[in-house]
Amino acid sequence: MQFLRNIDPGQLSVLVRLDLDLPRNADGLFDTTRMEDGFDTLIDLWQRKAKDVTVIAHRGHEPEKSVDFSLEPIAELLYRGLLKQPTMSNFEEGELRSWLTIKENLRFDSREEEGSLVFARELAAGHDLFVNDAFATSHRKHTSIVTLPQVLPTVFGFQFEREMHAFRRILNDPARPFVFILGGAKLETKLPLLEKMADLVDVILVGGKLAVEANQSQLNYSDALKQKMVIAGITEDTFDISETAAQDFAARISQAQTIVWNGPMGKFEDGEHIEGTKTVAGAVIGATQTGAFSLIGGGDTESALTVLDLEEPGNFSHISSGGGAMMHYLAHRSLPAIEAADEAEAAAASN
Repeated sequence: MQFLRNIDPGQLSVLVRLDLDLPRNADGLFDTTRMEDGFDTLIDLWQRKAKDVTVIAHRGHEPEKSVDFSLEPIAELLYRGLLKQPTMSNFEEGELRSWLTIKENLRFDSREEEGSLVFARELAAGHDLFVNDAFATSHRKHTSIVTLPQVLPTVFGFQFEREMHAFRRILNDPARPFVFILGGAKLETKLPLLEKMADLVDVILVGGKLAVEANQSQLNYSDALKQKMVIAGITEDTFDISETAAQDFAARISQAQTIVWNGPMGKFEDGEHIEGTKTVAGAVIGATQTGAFSLIGGGDTESALTVLDLEEPGNFSHISSGGGAMMHYLAHRSLPAIEAADEAEAAAASN
């Protein structure tokens, strides 16, 4: 895979895929973290004199075409946010808007989820280069992820590059002990990942609704997974891990040198079942601040950290922008977006 930093975008018309599917916080305001993750790519293209830039993105899951899912309010946040960046503060808003165009929600066109070559050509028209900086959606076989590389030279942006560095550190000779913390739900769908991770990690701590499912299910686990999986005890109402389990998890995490965490330990969003997640988060932060490498991912995990006001720099080594993409990469060590770009590059080289 090629990264933007390694090519010259000067005088090129560039199409950029960003993650602008922004969640709202408790006050109804947009959490702009994902949007800001793309700023480095846009600023780099400006500084290295790309001719112009068009941003494409989605909002919502299979939304109907309506103002509720429009990207227009996100676009306004993006323009204002960019102009507040120190490296962009000397530029006029009109100058920026004439250089940077933000298209409407990709999913307003049903062809986005169909891997449509016709739609890809429409998106690519007039552009010289495609930059994918939307790690969070790069596990999906959608037009803007896997088909655009067939019609435009493709590289990956700065946020995507940061993700790759973090994951390669996890997967290539990680420091030990290596603790994998998994919460959330849908154990049956996550079991294949757990089986793959069993060969890599030393301990798998299972909490959240997964722990409830694990205690109730008749699923078969390999011997290797059984030996490494620790299933949390749960509260009587089943909405959080027990205090004893949380303290046990914290003790194991405190000894770790590599930590991956995806999924909260309970129903944190109701404000009454957040203690398990809080205890685990505190342990991960403590381990990180004493030298462990920690990778955190998943929308619910990030939301829980926001509620707990724990997303301070230095608390975690890397917070991934995507939960589903994170799980896919850990399981398969690749993503459809990467495979599509590599295949297109190989095909171009052979012609």
